[in-house]
Amino acid sequence: MTLQTAIDGYLIDQRIRGNSSKTICYYSLSLSLFSRFAGSDTDLQQITVSRLQAYYLELSGRSLASVTVQTYIRALRSFLSWCYIQEYISVNLPDKFRLPKAQRKTVDVLSDSEIQRFLSCFNLRSFLQLRNFCICSLMLDSGLRLHEVVTLTLEHLHISDGYVIVDGKGNKQRVVPLGLSTRKYLLRYISRRPSCCVTDRVFIQTTLDPITDTTLRQMFRKLKFKTGIKRLRAHLLRHTFATRFLENGGDMYTLQQILGHTSLEMVKIY
Repeated sequence: MTLQTAIDGYLIDQRIRGNSSKTICYYSLSLSLFSRFAGSDTDLQQITVSRLQAYYLELSGRSLASVTVQTYIRALRSFLSWCYIQEYISVNLPDKFRLPKAQRKTVDVLSDSEIQRFLSCFNLRSFLQLRNFCICSLMLDSGLRLHEVVTLTLEHLHISDGYVIVDGKGNKQRVVPLGLSTRKYLLRYISRRPSCCVTDRVFIQTTLDPITDTTLRQMFRKLKFKTGIKRLRAHLLRHTFATRFLENGGDMYTLQQILGHTSLEMVKIY
């Protein structure tokens, strides 16, 4: 079996498993890099540990960040594990080709003064500004990802009970608690949300259509200049939530559940 044939089969398997389009795109991009290096017509049995090591050195020579290189290698190891399970290769290559260590960077978070400046820049008399405030408050208060906010539905929003059901990565649902302040402003937003709106998405545009990932990216670009916080982005709010959660006495296992991470190792960066 050729390398490209196996990659095509692996991507089909990912779709059958119900993985998100972003996850499939990540695997497709990562494996295409290896396919170009090794040759798409290469027989799988010709892939050896030494060839994988050469690929790692080639990636490292591109002046990529160590975390980026690690991300590409992680996708490759996952693919090779699948090939071994499917008996397309006779050697368990991932067992012999370990994930390279990445340089661990300090997690960047918003300071107390930055949070105050950030949240005070919204005019809550405006419906769109109130919507944007609720979105940012939700991210800061509950650690939701950008796309999780976009896809949040009214059915899964339980303000009075203090929690929300989130559709996370890999179509996995989880329960995330809501803080009192966020609940207060969400109630105000919902009360002003037009009753004629037919979408079940919580956050909508002026056209009454649901917001998109692009809507939020544009919002954060504008907020960068409005607040003067040039590094402001959606994931910075998630990092800030996670760090403050631990600083205030929360434990890593609960944080793992709230953030929707599959591994505790991903939480240890905080």
